[in-house]
Amino acid sequence: MVDIGIAIAFAPRSHVMKATALLTTALTLWAFAAVAGPTSGDAVRGAAVFKAQCAACHFAKETDKSPPIGPQLLGVVGRKAGTWDHFAYTPAMKKAGHVWNAALLDQYLENPYALVPGAAMGLLVPSPAHRADLIAYLSSNPAELKQPERAAP
Repeated sequence: MVDIGIAIAFAPRSHVMKATALLTTALTLWAFAAVAGPTSGDAVRGAAVFKAQCAACHFAKETDKSPPIGPQLLGVVGRKAGTWDHFAYTPAMKKAGHVWNAALLDQYLENPYALVPGAAMGLLVPSPAHRADLIAYLSSNPAELKQPERAAP
């Protein structure tokens, strides 16, 4: 076993400085993550994000119509992936076996193809805040969330 003091004493100065910088950065990030905790979303903001980024392809409301492109997302949290009756899922999504929860939805929205290779999702949501808000919205009862009325110009 090598004594760390001896290893540092014989290491080139540039290596010691790099190691110190890396350790300091790692500890800072760890401390920030411990204080910040997981991102929590806001369902009302999520409704706005859904309307802006998702509503062209998906519904998250009770309706007799099928969404124009993607599957119905009302009740997606807790539903097994690839099982909504009125949508033709890719074979990869049908075989995925996931039951959607907040953590899986976060991974899927960030990069659908990493979680389900062969998925047919046309949009990525790179913003952690937007993903958290969307997940809060999809986890809630979207029918109860009303968007604020816009003031008349």
